[in-house]
Amino acid sequence: MKIRTRLLLFLLPTLTLGITLIATLMAYNWYHFIENMPSDPSLLQMQEKLNHNLLVVFLGASLTIFIMLATLFIIANKISHPIQKLNNSALGIAAGDYQEPITIEGPKEITELANTLNIMRECLLENINRLKENSRLREKMYGEYECSILLQHLMLQKNIDDCRSDAVAIKSISFFSENPRGILLSLPKKNHPDRFDLYLTEASSQGFEGMYQLLSQNKNIDATHLFFDRSESILHVKEKSCLPFVWSLNKKQLLPLTGSQIEVEPGDLFFIYNQGFFNTYKNPQQMSQFLSRSLKIFAQDGLETMTRMLQKEIAFSLKRKELSEDIHLICFQILS
Repeated sequence: MKIRTRLLLFLLPTLTLGITLIATLMAYNWYHFIENMPSDPSLLQMQEKLNHNLLVVFLGASLTIFIMLATLFIIANKISHPIQKLNNSALGIAAGDYQEPITIEGPKEITELANTLNIMRECLLENINRLKENSRLREKMYGEYECSILLQHLMLQKNIDDCRSDAVAIKSISFFSENPRGILLSLPKKNHPDRFDLYLTEASSQGFEGMYQLLSQNKNIDATHLFFDRSESILHVKEKSCLPFVWSLNKKQLLPLTGSQIEVEPGDLFFIYNQGFFNTYKNPQQMSQFLSRSLKIFAQDGLETMTRMLQKEIAFSLKRKELSEDIHLICFQILS
């Protein structure tokens, strides 16, 4: 129901009662005057003046009531039109129209309400734009993350799968963080059938950009270089940035790395790792203890079983800490 209708219905009983009382008073006075017509001229003149005054009062009251109704109608329109415009603007905001500002002229309370709606519209528009921007950033980050994982597969696992060597067998263990840092494992083919070379290079920065730089630059710059000479049964370490762990299958222990050459036997295992694996276990002593616990039990069962159990052990230890960087452990077993 409209505001002017409500005001009219609210004042209608009072107006009706006032008009009825005035009309009743006038009718009673005229009836009494006719029934008791005075003979005295002065009384007759007084009665006529009274009737005239009552008529003036009636007409004045009627005019006042009419002016009041007209004034109420105008005031109601002044209030109802801005409110209707506010209602339409609110419906527009609900429909997603956040661009057009609300401009309304009216009472102070109405203009304050319009300003409040404008503030709400601007806040909604800002929040929606922020959500859209966050959504685009999340999509971009997710896309870069997926590309990073794909590149890491090409730089590590695909090279392992494509390796065809009679000297060693290879398995890898990987755990990815939210900001992966790539490593590149190069296994160049040599003309010498008894020699197996490997280069391990880690990206200088995290994410897709670091992996791309790792691929686009010289692959073997600042790389850890190891090679195994099967004819001599010696594992050579060219760079000391990533010292390998070597497990003797017969001695059932990790061999000490005292120089750049390590004598190995068929069935022995050696491991190289990235910086994330080193940071997870803090120092070489803890890394040695961790590997020894599993290798003492599962090294005899072959590379496949040993790798699977090591992966479970690492996953269990990571449950107690947050994975802040990638972990890569690459396992090699010397073949006969």
